[in-house]
Amino acid sequence: MKKYFSISCLLITLNLTSQNYQEHNFNGNTQLNYQTFQEDLTISAEERPSYTSGYTNLLYNYKMLTIGTRVELYNNAIPGLYDYEGYGISNKFVQFQNNLVDITIGNFYEEFGSGLIFRTYSDPNLGIDNSINGLRLKTTSSLDGIHFTALIGKQKSYWEYSESLIRALNININLNDFLLKKWTSKINIGTSFVTKKENDEDPLYILPENIGAFNGRINITKGNTSLNLDYAYKINDPSADNNYIYKNGNGLILTGNYSKKGFGVALGLKRIQNMGFRSERNAILQDLNINYITPFTKQQSYSLATIYPYSSQANGEMGSQIDIYYTIPKKSKLGGKYGMQINLNFSNVFNINKTIGKDSQLIDESGTIGYNSNFFVLGEDKLFQELNIEISKKINRNLKMIGTYINLINNDKILKSQAILENAQHEIIHANITILEAIIKLPSLKLSASSKSMRSSMRTEIQHLTTQNHFGNWAMGLFEYKLSKWFFSLQDLYNYGHPEKPHFYSSSIGYNRGANRVALTYGKQRAGLFCVGGVCREVPASNGFTISLTSSF
Repeated sequence: MKKYFSISCLLITLNLTSQNYQEHNFNGNTQLNYQTFQEDLTISAEERPSYTSGYTNLLYNYKMLTIGTRVELYNNAIPGLYDYEGYGISNKFVQFQNNLVDITIGNFYEEFGSGLIFRTYSDPNLGIDNSINGLRLKTTSSLDGIHFTALIGKQKSYWEYSESLIRALNININLNDFLLKKWTSKINIGTSFVTKKENDEDPLYILPENIGAFNGRINITKGNTSLNLDYAYKINDPSADNNYIYKNGNGLILTGNYSKKGFGVALGLKRIQNMGFRSERNAILQDLNINYITPFTKQQSYSLATIYPYSSQANGEMGSQIDIYYTIPKKSKLGGKYGMQINLNFSNVFNINKTIGKDSQLIDESGTIGYNSNFFVLGEDKLFQELNIEISKKINRNLKMIGTYINLINNDKILKSQAILENAQHEIIHANITILEAIIKLPSLKLSASSKSMRSSMRTEIQHLTTQNHFGNWAMGLFEYKLSKWFFSLQDLYNYGHPEKPHFYSSSIGYNRGANRVALTYGKQRAGLFCVGGVCREVPASNGFTISLTSSF
């Protein structure tokens, strides 16, 4: 603490002597949730004590100095979040920034490249906060096109911190500023190096205590076209993720984009091998991840489209994705008066090729190199495949329609990410999903002749999922109405292909005013995976009330 105080005083001194400043200000945001749970045997929901969670972020800025903190509360935490139980100050930092340097002491978040070897972030919905508590130094202006970031610290783990020490260095170079000043193409290169120091206390294996990972990347942009290559290499890191094998890891991500008015296409290729990277080798699930594996699947928002998500596989995956947008022009035969938008997305993911290594009798055998793998050969099993076709059409000034078709394959036989019926087995799931959404602008309303007009709108969704596997067919309906600052909604997910034929209905009412929002919901929530960006958390079934409040100031 003395070191923190001394450095903070130094930053304040530097700040006070600076001639370039901004006015001081105080701001923040808060969120509070309260949820009740009652037993419901039809959806396997258990009775639990009421759950309260929330956080408040506070920021004070004075000239070039920023002081921040976050206070969090978790009372009667739900499954998957038990280790968050309690309350207190979870994050705090002091930051000094001028036109040359950015120095942060305390908790901070950072990402190098696409995150293949380093990414820390916070997502309360997933229960993730893997910030680094330590010291970070960044350059805020380029030195002949070169930017540096250096950091050292320990990773946050719920209310505590990992015992291992993380050190990292990142360099980004704009070659157009550095060497190629006359080139019309923009070329940026970057490199990163991350290490963790973790003591070996394993009674069975001799484990490496210093794990290093390297990342190199290049981005080339010319006109409407861009190409990005990101490669990472990690030395052997026996852990719970890979069954304690001594195999080096590597990852390659290649993406390309082209766009012009009314048309765009994005392509991506990915190969990941043994790239689990955590600050503690025995950590599992979402705990203590140092890196992040970019998903190559479409991020879905419709309810039935999220039932069978895909979670990135750090131990091994080879994937590809293509995303095409096309706008049919206005006043054409197909486009009509307002035009029409078409989006086609296709993605698939395989496991990687694995053969038995020389020092082992089984693939992924603990204490061995684990396996051999041909970099250019696909694995035998398809893990996931998804085809999305979305058509969006404005019918008139007040009506817009969106139609979506999804065909997916989820290899739950290998992934084992879905709950199953008693005496059933995990299987390959084939599903077809159709969705029709309508967005309707309604006439403004007046409560009295002297009152102001209030805008109103309505949105409806009809969804259907067909499958001969898992829990069978689903149907879903949603009605949402907005009147000025108020909103109301009703929805029901009906799993009529399930032997119990459960309904998951819910209703909500809420109010928005500026940066403030309050909502009350009553209903049932299905058990399953909640995923954001290829990272998933298992959510239990529930039946009860939820009150949520968010505010910024």
